[in-house]
Amino acid sequence: MVTLPAWLGSLDHKLLRDIWRLRTQALAIALVIAAGVGMVVMSVGMIRSLEASRDAYYDRYRFADVIGSAKRFPANLVDDIRNIPGVSIVEGRLTAGATLDIPGIAEPITARVHSLPPSGMPKVNALVLRSGRMPDPTRPEEVIASEKFSEGARIALGDSVEAVLYGKKQRLRVVGTALSPEYIYALGPGQIFPDNRRFGVLWMGEEHLAAALNSTNAYNETLIRLERGAQTGKVIDRLDILLEPYGGTGAIPRSEQLSERFLSNELQQLQSMTAILPPIFLGVAAFLINIVLTRLVESEREIIGLLTAFGYRNRKIVWHYVKLALILSLPGLLLGLFVGTWMGRGLAGLYQQFFVFPFLTYRAGADIILAACLITVGVVILGAAQTVNRIGRLTAAEAMRPPVPPNYSGGFARLLARFKRLDEPTRIILRGIIRRPLRSMLGSLGVGAALGLYITSAGSTDNVGVMIDLLFNQANRSDMNIVFAEPRDERAIFELQRIPGVLRVEPVRYVPARLSSGPRSRSESLTGMRPGGDLNRLIDMDDGILSPPVRGVMISYGLANELDLQPGDPIHVQVTDGKRPGLTLPVARILRSPVASPAYVDFDLIGPLLQETPLSSGAFISVDPAQTEAVYRRLKDMPVVAGFSQRKAALRGIEESIGETMGIVQVFNTAFSALIVFGVVYNNARINLAERSRDLVSLRVLGYRRSEVSYILLGELALLVIAGLPLGVMFGYYLSKNLTESIGGDLFIIPFGLSAGTVAFAILVVLVTAAISAFFVRSRLDRLNLVNVLKTRE
Repeated sequence: MVTLPAWLGSLDHKLLRDIWRLRTQALAIALVIAAGVGMVVMSVGMIRSLEASRDAYYDRYRFADVIGSAKRFPANLVDDIRNIPGVSIVEGRLTAGATLDIPGIAEPITARVHSLPPSGMPKVNALVLRSGRMPDPTRPEEVIASEKFSEGARIALGDSVEAVLYGKKQRLRVVGTALSPEYIYALGPGQIFPDNRRFGVLWMGEEHLAAALNSTNAYNETLIRLERGAQTGKVIDRLDILLEPYGGTGAIPRSEQLSERFLSNELQQLQSMTAILPPIFLGVAAFLINIVLTRLVESEREIIGLLTAFGYRNRKIVWHYVKLALILSLPGLLLGLFVGTWMGRGLAGLYQQFFVFPFLTYRAGADIILAACLITVGVVILGAAQTVNRIGRLTAAEAMRPPVPPNYSGGFARLLARFKRLDEPTRIILRGIIRRPLRSMLGSLGVGAALGLYITSAGSTDNVGVMIDLLFNQANRSDMNIVFAEPRDERAIFELQRIPGVLRVEPVRYVPARLSSGPRSRSESLTGMRPGGDLNRLIDMDDGILSPPVRGVMISYGLANELDLQPGDPIHVQVTDGKRPGLTLPVARILRSPVASPAYVDFDLIGPLLQETPLSSGAFISVDPAQTEAVYRRLKDMPVVAGFSQRKAALRGIEESIGETMGIVQVFNTAFSALIVFGVVYNNARINLAERSRDLVSLRVLGYRRSEVSYILLGELALLVIAGLPLGVMFGYYLSKNLTESIGGDLFIIPFGLSAGTVAFAILVVLVTAAISAFFVRSRLDRLNLVNVLKTRE
């Protein structure tokens, strides 16, 4: 027998005994609270960590605020650019596409090559040297490779690679690896997901790259850092004027740089998810805890009456049960903070596979932790205090009496009487449910809410599966996607068709342009596609296969939202290449595709629109599988090819990386949901047992077998769980659909693809969890001491 300290009061003694008595229920309550708190801490902390890491990375390594490009401009033009008001730092550089031949990789590898200034480290877009050293200016073959590419392609320091650069073969040697703020999300031509094995970035000395490109004392790109408070739009306008005589293709702000766009789009999707899912998790957890604590305090009705009879004031009794509720919830709160932080750190590691930072430290923030604590504590106090106050308003005699049994002589009793085959235990179950309809409904709602959260979490994998199918099985049906170094006439297409093993070639044209409507504008590209193409098709998520419009332009859903356009509205297209015509075209249709180019036109209309002969920027080709390697070898020797991607390899890489990441994220979300499911079901069963233990033991004394008594208790639980299943399916379906629609950005639209298999598995999880809870409750029921239960407690 444990002796308690003498300085503890009577209620404190009772508090400690109650905590020990309710230890298993405290565990279930802790799991529910931990799920809600953990989801909030993990999600909000991840957004803050990504934003803080991005901002620190951009600032420390001087990521360009404005990027300008041209065919070729003289090096002394940099001085004129530096004199533009608002410019802080300006640097010119050379950049070019290349194809690499790496031992052990059959297909040609696409690379982007940038020049390094004579001083070594760039002033703008500085590098993070991760291993090795900077290239020696006296050794033209030395280069630095992006770290993830060197790991993916298994290139070690000192290894050499063959490169085709501006039609010339060169042998390059890797002497270092680095990261760059402009390649946090590194994409090659024709890619929509990073493929570190098949696309990389190289940096080499400016003098040597200039010699290879025949661009001595000239640049084709300028990087600008702005002064604080400078107006980006005005700087871009002045820069475009300076670069226009040299074939300028239109300067862009940092927000339109490819890597930054994908990173911002991911943050936008995370913010949308965090604004919906974590609050719902915490709200459901709060709702369930309120129900549990309310029922827990109601089961102490007679004890509250007894305390009132002995002279305890109502506020002292309320404080006693508030302390009990707080102590029961404290482990869950601490567990949620720990689990949320731990999972947040794990999620940060997953993000490093796609968004490459030199540092990504997960930090939730004291305000988020404090907010989660205050919400949890507030809900717990509310759930306990409301019930104690309601019971405390009764007189001591009323509170000590059990509640008046409901009258079953009415319509429900007559309805049950018609079912002659119902045995008495089944009638007891049905009467128990009808006796407290609100409580029964709340129990089913709790199960439904938990099931709905599970379905929403698990359904994200279905959505990604549908997205991959649309992109790689329905839209892109080619074997390879070729990107030319610059637009070529039909002779380049004929050259591809003559390669042995090439079965079909479909040209594509990309035209850089500034698309605008009123004051809104964005630098994008027009994509020209031939009607009736089979290798690269336009797929609308609602209407299936589409053809490019014979008149006007088809724009993506994201671009339509950004420019506030509807079908039939005019869109201004300012081409930033060639003769730079300005066009006003009608919007023929808005395309809803998972990942789409911003605007499409008929391939055969581009030439007349641009006042030029038909040109191609690349091609989609199908290849005889038996001659794939021969086609690879031929493509590696073609100077016209600047970029290459293989559909099956890209699909395989995406399925491996996305599948692994989504699997782990789903495990996180599923674990949170499963904790709530178990906490809800187990707490309902345990409180039912606490409330009805005397009735159930009385039935045992009257001659009912253990199986019959267990059937009465667990049968009611089973009916409440089954009633909650359709509610949970509907809740999960609409929550998943709304969440999916809310996280679409200007680069991605996530299709809704919740499958029946996912719903069925979620139902199975709930049923298995309920069965496990029933097993624990049944074992506790079997251990009840008949004499002790029939005695009045305390």
